[in-house]
Amino acid sequence: MNRVKKNIKPTVRRSAPIENITPVEKKSTKQGFNKGTLFFMVILVILAGLLFRKLSQKNALTNIKNNIIPTAVKKVINNPATKFEIGKITDTNGVYEFELILKSGADQKYNSYITKDGKILFVSGIKVDTLGKTTPAAQTQTKKLTCNDLTKVNNTKLTAFVVADCPFGLQMQRVIKKTIDEQPALSNNIDVKYIGAVENGKITSMHGDKEAQENLRQICIRDEQKENYWEYVGCYMKEGKSEECLSSTGINTTQLKACVDDKARGLAFAQKDFDLANKYQIGSSPTLLLNNKQVVSEFDFGGRIPNAMKELVCCSSKEKGTYCSQDLSKTEVATAYSVTGESTNQGSGNAANCN
Repeated sequence: MNRVKKNIKPTVRRSAPIENITPVEKKSTKQGFNKGTLFFMVILVILAGLLFRKLSQKNALTNIKNNIIPTAVKKVINNPATKFEIGKITDTNGVYEFELILKSGADQKYNSYITKDGKILFVSGIKVDTLGKTTPAAQTQTKKLTCNDLTKVNNTKLTAFVVADCPFGLQMQRVIKKTIDEQPALSNNIDVKYIGAVENGKITSMHGDKEAQENLRQICIRDEQKENYWEYVGCYMKEGKSEECLSSTGINTTQLKACVDDKARGLAFAQKDFDLANKYQIGSSPTLLLNNKQVVSEFDFGGRIPNAMKELVCCSSKEKGTYCSQDLSKTEVATAYSVTGESTNQGSGNAANCN
């Protein structure tokens, strides 16, 4: 039996139009940063930089306070017996400002400054409003003076301007006392005056009221109890103990109090000192004025030593005393308060001042 073949049509599957096919996206194996993460990371970097900078500044201040400043102060004070502390330190106007506290005797406090490289130390600041007002006599000497440069007079007067608690003013007073001890005749040629001001009926000084009152006390003793002046000052320079020194040196305290309280006496005496200092724009302790005419430097004549005081007097005298041919002490004395008054560091020629 023959089978009949049927015509079977093959089934054709039509593909979807190409334009209707949705491509399959491949998943990326990399994940990008979103904006929030990036911003957060930038902030972290900035904070880390600021923290690093702050730590660096703190380390720099610590090094300055613990190492650089103490080394510089020791060189300037030039007196190993003088203990000191460094107080608060701040970065101010391109330099480091710090509190310097001298601990020998009564504490002496100064707002001091040092350059950031530690090479220049200012024991106290300079009043900018006084700059540029200096008279020719008070200008810094550019030429080293010799005997031939000094005007000769009949009665030479060498005046040291100081403030009572300046370490270097104390050093100068100590030098003058030693000069007079070695050659009493020079007491007629050397005296001490003080730097300061009278404001609203009250005496002032560069290192505060305590110093101002001590200046006034010493001025009254100098002008009314002259015979006791150097004995009192010699005691005060040891430890700054005024009351003890008044008692031990025989000062008439009733007379002294009357002078200090009477503006026509104490303040009037002080004002004469201040007027002469202002005339020559003298603001540094110590500063030497020769014959009330010429500001001179002891370092042109050997240093802050007794022999330099003698040389200044003799070089400006028409008639020289017999002591002019004799050498006085050429050793340095201590700065600041000092029980012994002696310096163990010789030959450094320390020309520091308080301003």
